[in-house]
Amino acid sequence: MPDVLSGKSSFSMPTPKPKLRKVTKAKKINTDVPSQMNEETLIWSGESSNQTKAQKEFNDALRKHKETIERTKEIEPLFQLVNDTYLNVVLPELNKQKQLERERFELMCSILLEEKLSFGKMQREFLRRYLLDMCNDALAEDSEFYTPFRDQLETKFEKMERIRYKNQMESRIKQTFGVEIDLDDFNRTQFDSDEEREVHEEKYRDFREKYEEYRSEYFRKSQSGFKEKSKSKAQMEKEKKQLEAERLLSTDINSLFKNLAKLIHPDKEQDPILREKKAKLMTKLSGARDNLNIAEILEIKLQVDELIPNQQTNVSFHDTSIKRFVGIIKSKIRELEDSIKQRFFTHPLMADFPSSKITKETLDVYLKRVKLDNQMVTKAYQKEVDQLTKEPKYIKEMIRELQSLGVQF
Repeated sequence: MPDVLSGKSSFSMPTPKPKLRKVTKAKKINTDVPSQMNEETLIWSGESSNQTKAQKEFNDALRKHKETIERTKEIEPLFQLVNDTYLNVVLPELNKQKQLERERFELMCSILLEEKLSFGKMQREFLRRYLLDMCNDALAEDSEFYTPFRDQLETKFEKMERIRYKNQMESRIKQTFGVEIDLDDFNRTQFDSDEEREVHEEKYRDFREKYEEYRSEYFRKSQSGFKEKSKSKAQMEKEKKQLEAERLLSTDINSLFKNLAKLIHPDKEQDPILREKKAKLMTKLSGARDNLNIAEILEIKLQVDELIPNQQTNVSFHDTSIKRFVGIIKSKIRELEDSIKQRFFTHPLMADFPSSKITKETLDVYLKRVKLDNQMVTKAYQKEVDQLTKEPKYIKEMIRELQSLGVQF
């Protein structure tokens, strides 16, 4: 993400040059977040009649770009708040729920398998299928705990079908990859030591590598199987214009880079203080040029003109060039906004966040609700465990509740 730079500048335009003035933003910045947004920023000024439409659009785009960068910095402590809440509040609750769910499952299996209560035929079958589904869902996570229960809950027919399917899959793997594996062992997740885990990974390394090659080849053939549709004349024209715009933009960037580089090359500077400042700017300029980051190059230009006001950059841009700059800056703005959303809304705690606008106030309300919801779930699990421990017949009430919710097998 580019740093925000500031300074004075005037573009050499075919139209009358507008005067410049400094504008200090009044917006309060979060002092807890490192930021250069406290610096003064420069905008086109003067009578509106002296500004072209392209200049005004550029001005607005550059201001929005700076504000978006500021926003990304203000968002950082909010993201930290989300992460801290997840690690210190929500995750411990989830671990409690996981443990209570196991206790609840074990109690329910005990009541059914040890025949501590009498059930009707339909009640018994409903409970058995419910517990078997829970068991199969949790096997991959903790096979050591759930496998013995699966073996007791399965009917003879279900067991035969599972073994038949397992043997069928192992046979297909051998035919396809020439490797014999035991799927039950392959899917293990619990190990007594790191050494045992490493031995297990090494045992199936060859199969995993062959499978990844097979998978990549499969998707490659699938994609090449689709015939590429012939492009319409309008599409070809659009692509041609886009390539031309990129070529012109690259030309503009190179012209500006060369002029700026001549002015700030540190080897030509005798003053040690100026030499250090120019060296820093040169590093930023080179990175911006390599990334074709026009927004940062233009901001570096502003700071160069501030640093050496008597040696303005000798580059003339027409409105068509400025319009291309505006397009690139707007693209960078969208990327920054998308990165904010991507970072927040891929976090496991933010899946149900009700608004796309993230503020400290809305986040505090949401995190408080998440915390209370998780505490309520933990209490519900604890209540069922306590009830099943004291009164095994409570399980019948649980069955009726599940059936009323439409759970079917």
